[in-house]
Amino acid sequence: MKKDILNFLKTQRLLNLATVSKKPYICTVFYAEDASGDLYFISEPKSKHCKNISGNTSVAVAIFDSHQRVADKKKGVQIEGNANEVTEEKEIKHALKLWNTKNPGFENVINYQSMKTGKIKGKIYRISPSRTKFFNEELYGPEGYKIFL
Repeated sequence: MKKDILNFLKTQRLLNLATVSKKPYICTVFYAEDASGDLYFISEPKSKHCKNISGNTSVAVAIFDSHQRVADKKKGVQIEGNANEVTEEKEIKHALKLWNTKNPGFENVINYQSMKTGKIKGKIYRISPSRTKFFNEELYGPEGYKIFL
């Protein structure tokens, strides 16, 4: 994934996540990104979006700076990919470290031990992008974007 996209992802904290079962559904979650561009979020498996993911891993994501004004140079990403629950201990711990670094304040609650013992019901999910559309008028000019596969 291009460095410019990763730099943009580092500046944001929330993503809009669209999932599908019989009907589409969208939610907003806090996320963290890794160096390869995979995105991690924490949600309860019984939530509607996680139930949808368990039946259909295809997802769409939108991330943007909600403080942008209509006259500003636009910047944001639209992602298509697959989401899955992370089950390997090493990756869970890595994702939690990324998530808590980006979203500080709940490290004493949102941690591996709390997940393992069931103190919290949330699980880690990974979104692996297959297509990313990066809107960036500063880099690509008016209404400019680039698609990364």
